[in-house]
Amino acid sequence: MAGGVGERFWPLSRQARPKQLLNLDDPRRCLLLEAVERLVPLIPPERILVVTGKALLEPIRAAQVGVPDKNVLAEPLKRNTAGCLAYAAAVAATRFGDPEKITMAVVTADHRIGPPARFRATLETALGAAETRNALVTIGVRPARPEPGYGYIEVAESAERNTSPASAAGSETAAQVLPVLQFREKPDRATAETFLRTGRFYWNSGMFFWKLGTFLSEMRTASPPIHQAIEDMIQALADGNALALERLFAGLPDISIDCALLEKAKHRLVVVSDLIWDDIGAWDALARTFPPDAAGNVAIGDPILVDSSDCIVYNDPGAAKMAVGVVGMQDVAVIVTGDAVLVVPKQRAQDVKEIVKALKARHAPQL
Repeated sequence: MAGGVGERFWPLSRQARPKQLLNLDDPRRCLLLEAVERLVPLIPPERILVVTGKALLEPIRAAQVGVPDKNVLAEPLKRNTAGCLAYAAAVAATRFGDPEKITMAVVTADHRIGPPARFRATLETALGAAETRNALVTIGVRPARPEPGYGYIEVAESAERNTSPASAAGSETAAQVLPVLQFREKPDRATAETFLRTGRFYWNSGMFFWKLGTFLSEMRTASPPIHQAIEDMIQALADGNALALERLFAGLPDISIDCALLEKAKHRLVVVSDLIWDDIGAWDALARTFPPDAAGNVAIGDPILVDSSDCIVYNDPGAAKMAVGVVGMQDVAVIVTGDAVLVVPKQRAQDVKEIVKALKARHAPQL
């Protein structure tokens, strides 16, 4: 899934250069390229579909992230993750045939995940559980901190913590497959701290695994109109009827896959893993992805910092084109591009979207 713009990374992230095409984890590779390279040893490029919006179709193809151009798909409209996956399911069924013989791995385009070998072992466990137990499977990451910015997956107190033998091979820490009790929305910090104390909550990674037949069956019960739209989109794709496809897609609700399906489904499992995982959701995440200096600062693009600590300073043009200086600051993010400057306390990094909202209201060109 690669449809989002990543507004919280403004001013670096723009409509034509979204978060997934930024080097926010590795200075040499964008996040989407990292995501593809993690998969390729397990899934060949011709079986990897990148689903994005119309405006990002050509930028993603131009980025050459390692999949065939025909596998970069543009959703007709913006319809949240339920629409994205309904469309992906229709494309997969059209291209690859019998839904009962297709297994889908739904992964993210803009997260930090590692180590790669453990990630692939976790995927193999998840795919195996989806295929053998006819369930909708997700990955739950053992929480490293009480994070209010993430959704959580809760398992029952009585859930049997058995390790899956299939996950142990080649993995430093074997994954566990547990039944899901419920999905929980992003909590406040106090609630997140309570979650961690119980030992029954895991970060919701936003990655899903299912046999396409299971997905369709569960969707038929949970959201019948979406199920019917998928069946109709399969026919429209088979007929090459682009107008019918767009009409059907436009009729889908703007809703997340969690609300449309996972919260209502009967057969849900979570693979619990000790992956290094971060959704790199806002500027403060760079403090977790790039090594700091002796004062705790993350400095990119050769800015000058004086008497400052625990800051993130990102000079996108670089020192040769733009001199950036920060004096006497603590716990702030300073982001400089060729046409915009952002200054925000790290603890309010999530609020950058409010700046983007205001710029949209002004019809500003810096979007």
